Amino acid sequence: MMQKKVLVMEDEESIRAFVVVNLRRSGYETVECGTGQEALDYLHANSDVSIALLDVMLPDMSGFDVCSRIRGMGSK
Repeated sequence: MMQKKVLVMEDEESIRAFVVVNLRRSGYETVECGTGQEALDYLHANSDVSIALLDVMLPDMSGFDVCSRIRGMGSK
């Protein structure tokens, strides 16, 4: 069975680390991003992410903006 990949976009490292550790313990593969642009760049280059967990308040753009751009790329 193929492992599901989760993109975790969170600018606070301690929160991101907590989420990633728990996802990995549950059997998920993770990709970590600290900014909205980093997440978008990863998603443009890779189509292997099953779901993205997006922080709403980021220094460069909101999680809502990232979500809109992801949907604009044709992802659901």
